Amino acid sequence: MRSAPLVRSLMCGLAAIVLLPIVLSVTLGTASLLAAVGDAAAAAACRWTALAIGVLWGVALAATTVITGLVTLTRSGRGVRRRRRRLQPRDAGR
Repeated sequence: MRSAPLVRSLMCGLAAIVLLPIVLSVTLGTASLLAAVGDAAAAAACRWTALAIGVLWGVALAATTVITGLVTLTRSGRGVRRRRRRLQPRDAGR
């Protein structure tokens, strides 16, 4: 299993986890502004869009958690080298 696509997926997931709450806040703020102006239909559309963004954020959070575990499992064997004991001439006779 190659880890490059996993790492790329992890980076995309982290970006989604950071950026989606910002988009969610802007969408809810826009919905409140539209409701204050009196455009109830557009405010409702923004609220429904915000609901979809919130669900998407939850899915991204769960997927990033799983991908983080996969990256950790695929990389756990790398980088750890065990030293092999070489026989010294004095140990060869024992």
